[in-house]
Amino acid sequence: MIEMLNELVNNRTILMAGILYAQPITFLLLILFFIKSSRDERGRAIIGRASVIAIIVFIVIVNFFAKISDSIPINYDTVAFCVQWIYDIVVTVEVVAILIYRKIQ
Repeated sequence: MIEMLNELVNNRTILMAGILYAQPITFLLLILFFIKSSRDERGRAIIGRASVIAIIVFIVIVNFFAKISDSIPINYDTVAFCVQWIYDIVVTVEVVAILIYRKIQ
C-alpha cells in the first residue's frame, strides 16, 4: 500500500493533471461566490455551510498527509503533488456542496 502511494505521489503526469483540473474548478468556485444569488442572506448561508464541510475535509486530508509523511520519502514532487491534490479535493468538495445545497433550497 505504501509503495503504491509512493509511486502515485511521485508521478508528474498526475501532478500536471491536478494542475490542469485546478484551473476550471477554481474558476467555477469564483463564479459561484460572485453570482447574484450568492449575495443575499440565503446564498451566504449556503456558502457558509459548504465552507464548513470543505474545512472538515481539509483537516482530515492534511492529517492523513501528516500521518503518511513518515512512510514516504519527501521531495519536491511529493510535496507539490500533495498540496495540489489537497487543494483540488477541497475546492471540489466546496463546489459540490454549494451545488447540492442550492438544489435542496
